[in-house]
Amino acid sequence: MIPRERLLNRLQGKPVDKVPNLSIVMQLAAQYANIPYGKYSSQADSLVEAQMTTARGLGLDILTVMSDPYRETSAYGAEILIQEDDLPLCKTTVLTDLSRWRQQLRPFTAEILAASRTQIGIDGVSFFKQKAGGDYAIAGWVEGAFAEFCDLSSVSWGMTAIVDDPAETAACLSFLTDQAIFFAQAQIEAGADIIGIGDSAASLVSARMYRNLIQPHEKRLIEAIHQAGGLVKLHICGDITHLLPEMIATGADIIDVDYMVDFDQAIALSKDRCSISGNIDPINLLLQGTPQTVTEQVDFCLTHGNDRSILSSGCEVPKNTPFENLKAIDDRLRQHAAA
Repeated sequence: MIPRERLLNRLQGKPVDKVPNLSIVMQLAAQYANIPYGKYSSQADSLVEAQMTTARGLGLDILTVMSDPYRETSAYGAEILIQEDDLPLCKTTVLTDLSRWRQQLRPFTAEILAASRTQIGIDGVSFFKQKAGGDYAIAGWVEGAFAEFCDLSSVSWGMTAIVDDPAETAACLSFLTDQAIFFAQAQIEAGADIIGIGDSAASLVSARMYRNLIQPHEKRLIEAIHQAGGLVKLHICGDITHLLPEMIATGADIIDVDYMVDFDQAIALSKDRCSISGNIDPINLLLQGTPQTVTEQVDFCLTHGNDRSILSSGCEVPKNTPFENLKAIDDRLRQHAAA
């Protein structure tokens, strides 16, 4: 099977030749392809080259345009500093007064997307489609509304706002969701099969707050992506055990689970509703472990998974991870398939 067929079949619970590997690589992909991260995060052709080189060399089953959380932030007017070989930095705070968010945040247009860093994501999807669209599923990326709310201000500011003025926060989150839909649709039109939604700041709230103030916006975004013909991968890293039932209820096709999440509980809750993707520890196993310790966790996930579960690092594979440790995931998946 080619990786695209393998992944799409697995999401439907159909037979596959091996379980797909969706480990999250950004800085490691640039490192593996010997491309400075400043070029990876600012030039779509460099990102595509790094992703394709890494997928083929280390056995990944998806191509993604992820690089950092500040593409949409730049479209709202933030100044983003591109570092030579490190993550981009956001140098300005766009959202400073919740009562004035309508004046501080501009709605997206095609011209705004084309003139900001969002165009990197759109072009990346298009280049993937031209070079490998028949072989790999292509994943676009948007920020979830609450994550973007915090990107535009700060996490502490966002957490305070959601408690102090939930009604005005909800209105702002609805606006941000509209813009995420617009950006997601542009990526689907460019050829994305899947849209990843990163809403990691949501891991900091209670299940009740998530259900009342964050989940409705994720659900609306997911429904819009489905209507546009895309699948959805929801990523909230950290310990999301308390959020799992509500995350699964969003309707996302794939739910990422980090290493500290109870994998058995995630599998049980997801039955016939979505695919669980995880949950290999990116630090203790991939960065600091050995191929043998990685192999043992792969065995656990395969034994405890179901016919729709997927293998992946719980979050991004760190820079300087030994390549043989990441390759051990694919090696073990192929050994299981051949057994």
